[in-house]
Amino acid sequence: MHLKFWGVRGSVPVPGRETVKYGGNTTCLEVRTNDGTLLIIDAGTGIRLLGLELMKGEFGRGTGTAHILFTHSHWDHIQGFPFFIPAYIGSKDDAGNRVEGQCNRFHLYGASDVDDRLEATLRGQMEHFYFPVDLNYLSAQINFHPMVGNNVQIGSATITAKRLIHPNGVLGYRIQDGDHVLCIATDCEHPSDGSIDRNLLELAQNADILVYDAQYTPEEYNPAAHGLQGPSKIGWGHSTFMEGIRVAQEAKVKRLVLTHHDPLHNDERVAEMERRAQAILPGTLAAYEGLVLQL
Repeated sequence: MHLKFWGVRGSVPVPGRETVKYGGNTTCLEVRTNDGTLLIIDAGTGIRLLGLELMKGEFGRGTGTAHILFTHSHWDHIQGFPFFIPAYIGSKDDAGNRVEGQCNRFHLYGASDVDDRLEATLRGQMEHFYFPVDLNYLSAQINFHPMVGNNVQIGSATITAKRLIHPNGVLGYRIQDGDHVLCIATDCEHPSDGSIDRNLLELAQNADILVYDAQYTPEEYNPAAHGLQGPSKIGWGHSTFMEGIRVAQEAKVKRLVLTHHDPLHNDERVAEMERRAQAILPGTLAAYEGLVLQL
């Protein structure tokens, strides 16, 4: 498998001179399976850049197929979708119907109980009050699929989804392709009782790579526990690099990758968190736009 990061921020995009190294786009990951199937994780603003790259190949000719796995429908994970150019590529007949074989195809996956909400949310953010064209304007073929039974086979990969801790719910994904496993756990909070989320442990067990929500430092997450003043982030739905390390060690993960960087963290702050994590778990990386990893 091939993994590339196109967006690594949480909450809102933060372009500027202080985020050049790690990037300012919100969450989007590209996964290429062993048989060449394209999986896209979330559609934050990073998907716009991915779309421009895809247009150089079969998606520019209207013959591409991709599968987009949504962890959830919060704004920073869908806000790039209206700017995803390959979704506009395709031919229609005089009646406005898409011509089979002459349009890009996208399969969109979400939790079984929010599948309708995913479509409604994507459609809603493209209403004329907010965006100049609506979802029906897209020329590509768009199909929505619920993650029924928490498992789906896409190309050579088996995808397992489980609920993690986040306001209004979120899915974590385990992508297994042959002997290699990638675990995606962005936007997840660790249990307040000091335990480790059992669903997350199952998804991450013996994974080659765990991509984990490390939006906060431990001091930011719970200042009082460190003798500091400031607002607590408990219950906000995000975690820390220390909790990511705990999960990686318990699940015997080969490499931990930190993501969903806080919009208040500039390059220096993210690098500092990476150094702190590496001192405990060597090989840990803070994800940056353009990072490519092979499994």
